[in-house]
Amino acid sequence: MRMILLKIKNERVSDSPSDLYAIILAQVVCFINALGGYLIARKAYMKPFEKFVSIVLGSMSLRIMVVGAFSWWALLIVHMPQLAYVLSLAIGVFIYLFMEIMYFHVLSDKIKTREKEQNK
Repeated sequence: MRMILLKIKNERVSDSPSDLYAIILAQVVCFINALGGYLIARKAYMKPFEKFVSIVLGSMSLRIMVVGAFSWWALLIVHMPQLAYVLSLAIGVFIYLFMEIMYFHVLSDKIKTREKEQNK
């Protein structure tokens, strides 16, 4: 049996990454981004509240720029399937960002409580 090779833009279909690969890659990127946020928040936990907030927000902006640069590389250089990657990234960022914000909220409440107890 001979395999029939389809061609798209002078590339064999088997040469381009699959949709599943793009989806998994986008979720890995989202997970690493959220893990970085978690680790940074844990490290900033012992700092005063204002410093904690500035570290967390600063890291969010820096991490989203890194995700954007990696996504640019994945889409333009590696030629990931655009729709699968972008939709998976958008859903992943939304879910992980929601969980991250909830976690930051819990930590910030603990920091405020700790500072109130120290000032008594």
